[in-house]
Amino acid sequence: EEKKAEEEKKAEEVRNVRINYIKMRNKMKKLGQLLKEKEKLTDGLHLIDFEQLKIENTTLNEKIEERNEDLLKLRKKATTTIHILTHVKEKLQFIQGENAGLKKQLSKTEEELAEHRDKLGQVKRDRDMLVNDNVKMREKMPMVGADDLLVDYEWRKAEITRLRNEVVDLKNRHHELFVWIATNTPQQPGDSKPRPQA
Repeated sequence: EEKKAEEEKKAEEVRNVRINYIKMRNKMKKLGQLLKEKEKLTDGLHLIDFEQLKIENTTLNEKIEERNEDLLKLRKKATTTIHILTHVKEKLQFIQGENAGLKKQLSKTEEELAEHRDKLGQVKRDRDMLVNDNVKMREKMPMVGADDLLVDYEWRKAEITRLRNEVVDLKNRHHELFVWIATNTPQQPGDSKPRPQA
């Protein structure tokens, strides 16, 4: 009888184990289905995220390409600007050198003009003195040396005319150089433009 009770007890344990096994198996199936559904959902979300990232990546690449093009344009513009600036600096240096030479030439011309003015003044004084001497000589001796005095007078008159013409030419040259320098000298801030003198 004990044996029978023991067998029944064991059979009861087996039934309980089987019931637990069935319950656990059913629970495992449900959990497996839930896991598969979650994986499907996750895969779908991953696919959506991947497509979204691809779109964003394409957009960012387009923006990077645009920025690169803008950068290339700016570099080309900077290079062109540097070339132009270099050319302008070279031209400015050339003009400044040319102006320095012209200023020296103008100074020399002004000195020559002053020298010729002095000579002209001296010639005029000499002429006046000779005219006075001639008048006095004619008063004292009207006939002596009249031809020589006339020749000398004509020569001096021609010399005076020539010197006057030379002075006029030098004045004109002086004026032309002054105007050229005034129009070709780059103006610096605070500098006043020189005015041509007549």
